[in-house]
Amino acid sequence: MKRPRWSWLAVAMMVTVTPATATNGYFAHGHGASQRAMGGAGTAMAEDAFAVTGNPAAGVWVGDALDATFTLLVPVRDYSATARGEGAGPGLFTIGQVDGLRSRRERFYVPGVAFARRAGRAHAWGLAVYANGLNTVYPGNAARFAKRIPLLTAECEGTFGGGAPVVGGPPDVAGLCGNDSPLTGVDLAQVLVVPHYSRRLGRRWSLGISPVLAVQRFEAKGLSAFAAFSNAPGQVSDRDMEYSFGGGVRVGVFGLPVDWLALGASFQSRIDMQPFDAYAGLFPEQGAFDIPSTWNVGFALLLPGRQRLALDFQRIGYRDVPIFRNGVEPEAFVNGCLLPRLLAAQTGGLLGDGGPSRSCLGGDGGPGFGWRNVGVLKVGYQVVLGSFVLRAGYSRSDTPIVPEHVLFNIVAPGVPDEHFTAGFSFRMSSALSVDVAAMYAPANPVRGPNPLSHVDAGLVRILGGAALPGLTEGDAIYGADPQDQEVEVDMYQLELTVGIGYRF
Repeated sequence: MKRPRWSWLAVAMMVTVTPATATNGYFAHGHGASQRAMGGAGTAMAEDAFAVTGNPAAGVWVGDALDATFTLLVPVRDYSATARGEGAGPGLFTIGQVDGLRSRRERFYVPGVAFARRAGRAHAWGLAVYANGLNTVYPGNAARFAKRIPLLTAECEGTFGGGAPVVGGPPDVAGLCGNDSPLTGVDLAQVLVVPHYSRRLGRRWSLGISPVLAVQRFEAKGLSAFAAFSNAPGQVSDRDMEYSFGGGVRVGVFGLPVDWLALGASFQSRIDMQPFDAYAGLFPEQGAFDIPSTWNVGFALLLPGRQRLALDFQRIGYRDVPIFRNGVEPEAFVNGCLLPRLLAAQTGGLLGDGGPSRSCLGGDGGPGFGWRNVGVLKVGYQVVLGSFVLRAGYSRSDTPIVPEHVLFNIVAPGVPDEHFTAGFSFRMSSALSVDVAAMYAPANPVRGPNPLSHVDAGLVRILGGAALPGLTEGDAIYGADPQDQEVEVDMYQLELTVGIGYRF
């Protein structure tokens, strides 16, 4: 893969980045110490060079500045899975019963840097580099395929059955176990390199534009049991770390219509990324993983006593992107992929060849996370007291994960919907400052049914199980079933950011 020249800066930074699970889905609640301390609010503020990450039009108001941050993020992620109800009939896929299985790796380190420089009285330019990401690594547990369906039942190590057959379990006659890693999880890191240019329009308004250049890396483990239900079975899981590159654009406007009020708005396009070729059999549209669009609006009140109160609203368009928009739709996945593959396997290809399908993993309509768009309300307050600037903030967002799509979100549990933040800056001299921000995102469990944990009577009869007890022709084919397995994902987070700011 040919790498564009700018990408070497991002790759160099990525060497120092460990991927983390951010909190508004997988986006960080803010960038730079001042934004992070104010709940992420900052579309209508220009406190430091990181202001351009929310609004490129703010650059001309920042002055000459260099800011660097280092963030320690501690996300605590877990999932639970219940047993199926009493009297449950055959099932397609269930996870071993577990209560609060916790992901490994709970400390992540995320650097960032931003620079702004004036070019005369009406122009400014600069550069910001920052990161997003998500990560899970679940040890142990097991999964069961085709429960009570003759010749197909298998019990495999790992949350999604990516390991070997469980010792003492049923023989894996159909070869459904992954036989790779019993560890289960994903590892995504994105670094964005954002040059910016802003220009004043008169004394009170400015416009800004930023090309958004991105590099991302991805790796998945423990998902290879689902290779049987993929259009590219060798490109589903347990491959090497894969990189991709892409770009988009952000535009913004900033203004001071009166002396006590600042307004800001910005829009970032969907960032088109090269597909992950090594995972063309996992993501919809043959490995596509673009970065969703966002837009922000905000205002800041400049209050007496050197106080400021900021309010932002942000919209993240997760449904722009197939990997987030597509969920596990049981009818399409079973009829369009799983059933034809099982029939082909059981009959040696006499009933179907198990060929490519848009409903299988990697297909245009294949399963993804099933997220919804996210709206985020952010409020922040700051006051200047001598050499100190004290800050506090709060944000509230929609949770992107909905209960009916909780199953695959075990590996991407972006459930927190609140952030409580605080911090300060200490001006050591006219040029140098130290900045600190802290964040707490409380737990917000999301619970829903495993849509693959039951199966209709017709499927079982086709596969040779017509005599199975408790199953009648009147059984529901798809949808909620009182005997479904329940799955719950949860996460809470702690974060500490330390930064240095220099004014030229």
